[in-house]
Amino acid sequence: MTPLERYRELYEYEIDCNSKMLEMIESVPEARRSDERFQRAVSLSGHLAACRENWLDRMAEGGANQTEWYDENCSLSGLKERFAALQERWARYFDELTDEVREGDFSFTMRNGERGTIPIEVQILQLICHAPYHRGQVALLVDQLGGETVDTDYLYWTFRDS
Repeated sequence: MTPLERYRELYEYEIDCNSKMLEMIESVPEARRSDERFQRAVSLSGHLAACRENWLDRMAEGGANQTEWYDENCSLSGLKERFAALQERWARYFDELTDEVREGDFSFTMRNGERGTIPIEVQILQLICHAPYHRGQVALLVDQLGGETVDTDYLYWTFRDS
């Protein structure tokens, strides 16, 4: 499997995980949704969406359309549509990504106004590695709130058709 094929596969895995993460949050009983941990779980999910939106904007579109990295008041109601839209954009990005581009760098303006440069492949790996960290936090919060958690381990995903 080529590196591009591997990244595309890992992104398919992430799409599945994002769906499961949102299902977990939605499983929290209504009576427990006023608990601050529920909002934290929703906001962490929104943070994952923002990371995907912002880094793709920086990598492929010049970085002019940045969104807040972490919204403490993120609403669950719009997250499914937000993830669907960003997943479509990322799927298109991976479909069009070439080895030449993957092996290159991109520059962006950091929050402090300075310019930074990162290899595209490093940022792709960062995004792939960053998401499970926060999904684990969401799963723990959902469990504490009496919702139903779902295993999102990569190993189980690879055996989904077995």
